[in-house]
Amino acid sequence: MTEQEHQERSFVKDDDMAIIVCPSCSAAKTISVAQFRNAPHTVTVKCKCSKTFKVLLDFRQSYRKPTNLSGIYAMQPPAVGGGMVKIRDVSLTGLCFEVKGVHDIKIGQKAIVEFTLDSRKETKIKKQVTIRSIRANAIGCEFHQDQAFEKDLGFYLRF
Repeated sequence: MTEQEHQERSFVKDDDMAIIVCPSCSAAKTISVAQFRNAPHTVTVKCKCSKTFKVLLDFRQSYRKPTNLSGIYAMQPPAVGGGMVKIRDVSLTGLCFEVKGVHDIKIGQKAIVEFTLDSRKETKIKKQVTIRSIRANAIGCEFHQDQAFEKDLGFYLRF
C-alpha cells in the first residue's frame, strides 16, 4: 500500500464521536460521525496542515485484536460439524475464525470454540458462540452474554 493509499483508523465511541489524528502533523480533532453510521465507513479528511487522508471509522463495540491462533470448533445441535480453525481476531464480545474447505455453517447457529492464547500464561479459552457473519471461510461469532467475563482475555486484549 503506498502512502497515498494508506488509511488511518478511528474507533468510534458510544456517543458517535471519533478522534481523528492527522498522520502528517499529528493534529487531533474530535468530531461527530453519527451521519456515517449507516453509510460507508471510510471518509476523506483534510487537515489544517493541508494533508488529505482517508479514515476508516470503526463502529465496533470492542477493540478487535488480530491473531493467528490455532483452535477447534464444534457446532451445537441441531447443527453438526466441527474441526480445526485459525482464530483471525478476538475481542471481548466475539471472534472471527477461519475454516478450511467446504462448510455448512449458517448465521444464527451455535457452536463451541476452543483455543489457547499466545500469552505468557497460555490461557485456554472455551466459549459458546452464535454465528453472526459468514464471508467465504471467515466466520464471525458473538460470545454468549451469559458467560462470565474472561479476566485473562481482557488482559490479553490490552497488550
